[in-house]
Amino acid sequence: MLYGCEVDAAAEALHKLDPRYASQVPVRRYRDGAEVDAARDAAPDIAWLVVELYRPGVTVGPAREPFLALNVALVAPALAARAIDQPDLITWYEIINPVQTSTVDGRPPAHDYSNLTITVPEGHRTIAHAARTGEPAPACIPHDAERVLPSHDLWALASLRRVELCSTCALHHGPW
Repeated sequence: MLYGCEVDAAAEALHKLDPRYASQVPVRRYRDGAEVDAARDAAPDIAWLVVELYRPGVTVGPAREPFLALNVALVAPALAARAIDQPDLITWYEIINPVQTSTVDGRPPAHDYSNLTITVPEGHRTIAHAARTGEPAPACIPHDAERVLPSHDLWALASLRRVELCSTCALHHGPW
C-alpha cells in the first residue's frame, strides 16, 4: 500500500523492478493515510506493507503505523522501489580508523562539551555491509575489524550516505 506523494511513479518503478508487482503482489495506491487505514480495516487478514511517500511542505494525512516512510525529494522512484522490495535488508557499518574524542584538559567532559576535541585520523572511512534483519553480522566483515555497528538503516538507501559500499554485499544483494 503506497500513499502520499508520487505514488504512481513508485508503483511503476516497482513494476519495472520485479514483474511480480504487476501480477502476483498487488500494489495499491492511495492519496492519504485515512484511505489506507480504511482498506486495511476492510481486509484485516492480509499483512499489508504500508509505505508513506512524503515531500517536505506537502501535508498528507497519516496512516496508522506505516512500515516505511520515504522522502521523495531525496529518494528517486527506482530507489524507493528497491527499499520497498527489500525492507528487511539492513546496513551494518564497518568503521576503519574511527573518529576519536578526548578532553583537552584530561578532565571528564564538561556539561557544554567545551573541553572536547574531535580527531579524524588519516584513513578514516566507513564501509556499509548488508544483512537480513535478525541475522548476525555479514561474513564479509573482517573478524578483526576495529569497530562494527549494526543499524536499522535500509541497505537499499546506503548509497545516499557518505560511505563505501562493500562490493561483496553489492554483488549479492543487487544494484540500485
